[in-house]
Amino acid sequence: MKLQAALLATGLALFAAPAGATVTFEYVFDGGYPLAVSNDGSVVAGNLANGGYGPFRWTQATGLIPLGRVAHLGIGGTPGMSSDGTRIASTIGSLDSSYTTQGLWTLVSGWQELMPPMPPDGGSTDGSYGNVWGLSGDGTTPVGLYWRQGFGRAHASKWTQATGVVDLGGTVTGQSSRANCVNYDASVIAGWVETPTGPWRPAAWVNGSAVLLTSYVDESIAGSGEARAVTQNGDIIVGFSSDPVSQQRALSMWKRTAGVFGPTQILGWIDGSEPGYGKTIPYGVSEDGRIVVGYASYYGDPFDVAGFVWTQETGVVDANTFLANNGVFVDPNFSITALSAMTPDGTKIFGYGQMLVAPFTRRAFRITMPNLVAVPPATATAKLEMSAASPNPSSSSCRLDFMLANPSNADLSIFDAAGRRVVTLLHGDLPAGRRSLTWTGRDATGQTVAAGVYFAHLSTREGAVSRRIIRVN
Repeated sequence: MKLQAALLATGLALFAAPAGATVTFEYVFDGGYPLAVSNDGSVVAGNLANGGYGPFRWTQATGLIPLGRVAHLGIGGTPGMSSDGTRIASTIGSLDSSYTTQGLWTLVSGWQELMPPMPPDGGSTDGSYGNVWGLSGDGTTPVGLYWRQGFGRAHASKWTQATGVVDLGGTVTGQSSRANCVNYDASVIAGWVETPTGPWRPAAWVNGSAVLLTSYVDESIAGSGEARAVTQNGDIIVGFSSDPVSQQRALSMWKRTAGVFGPTQILGWIDGSEPGYGKTIPYGVSEDGRIVVGYASYYGDPFDVAGFVWTQETGVVDANTFLANNGVFVDPNFSITALSAMTPDGTKIFGYGQMLVAPFTRRAFRITMPNLVAVPPATATAKLEMSAASPNPSSSSCRLDFMLANPSNADLSIFDAAGRRVVTLLHGDLPAGRRSLTWTGRDATGQTVAAGVYFAHLSTREGAVSRRIIRVN
């Protein structure tokens, strides 16, 4: 299906925030991806952006502290952290860097390797015994996957001091599964199981018993997806699942009532997502289920992405739009990649992105929401529009059409897939109205660029929007 031009709401401060309730945005550190946060928001864990993607711990007082044990083989997973910030679970490397395994770090004693010993059918795949994807709030139960000997497949797992790594299992013999997240006491673990024909299906393990969260239709996309975050009480799970009507891999929610998870609630997707390819992937959900954060991939690739916020009032909106609608305007030279961790009360949201100018620094930030209840509903706003490049793919020139709803300072530049600026097509003050520019496929020195993926990025004081361009020579 042809991608419709994405419409991003401009950053007009159309909402009047209640007195004393101000949304703030601040950079907190460089060089790392914040992926887990303590309940009070004072401690962050994540992976380093450089130096092998190893785990780190951050506080305002200590700054970013690498925790060592960088994995070099079979890298994967996401660090998890206990509610009090004293324990971190992560995929780690052995002391001699000869294998990768699950690890649990404590503030007093440092790292503990969780494998070996392995479950009875466990083994090593590409030098890895398994990965960590989350940690229970009480700090006792890392979850993730372990590799099965001779199968080339993984199974969802949990670890406790008493049991070691335990197989959570799947639903189909020989197929894979993975545990992505876990609640406070590890009574609810959620992730995905592989179906007989291959697609992943959202699932949970409730007190050890597998629960399928969607009505999956074999030989169809309907019901495929995964669960990615769970509240501490285990009553709300969020993830994404494929909507059979729109073909979108949409943000989804499952709520537990009287001990039973109800049907899939489709919460939506970010404007501009390509049906069948785009993904709307949550990283966090508030305890009351009123706010969900994560990132959206418009085409399913890691390049054209945007952080998002969902509330009942706003639906799924680009993070820049959400901030601008609350009177916060982010540097147009900074691209928000993801909102990747949130406190249970929804008042502190951490994320990361990258500067679009040299030296292209990766930066972590914190959004503070003093009173979630005071977040105003969405109001009709003017739109910042930019159509898809035409023709696309292109071997010569392509046209870029855009519209400014209001006069603004604007920058339209071409970036390569690594985030490096290739050429600036426009920079300066413009009146409101429609514009059309042509990119000839050349860089700032006049040389024809190599074939590959590029992005046209339009930045204004009131928002930003990107479009992917495929160059063929």
